[in-house]
Amino acid sequence: MAEFNTTHVLHGSNGTAWFNGKKLTTLQSIEAKIAADYEDINVCGDQTTYRIYNGYSGEGSFTVLKIDSDVLKLMSEAYASGVMPEITIISVLQQKGTNKVERVALTEVTIDEMNLIKYEKKSKIEEEVPFKFGHFEVLETL
Repeated sequence: MAEFNTTHVLHGSNGTAWFNGKKLTTLQSIEAKIAADYEDINVCGDQTTYRIYNGYSGEGSFTVLKIDSDVLKLMSEAYASGVMPEITIISVLQQKGTNKVERVALTEVTIDEMNLIKYEKKSKIEEEVPFKFGHFEVLETL
């Protein structure tokens, strides 16, 4: 087993994400997770509950310092027209001190809600964008 080296501990400051190819330059946080969908199966004469895997669902969110209205424009046009855009999110997390990265791509992303107006006096404006996704691909691992 290798010796512990603190420079190899992953740190969020070394992460970057792209929304439809545009770098989220003011990214504050991002999270995406999948949840497995299982169905319980019981058989007469057997006390065990078995489980069958039926697939997964994916969801997450990202928060940025608001410097533009890109998401608001994209989604307000989509909601008004009924034509939903194709959205892809790619995240890269680098391991400091090495050339290793973890890259994940999310596709078939949908944005189910967004703030039209949200601000308060004497505070920076952050925009949180919750999303769901259909597919993911782990492009690179550490």
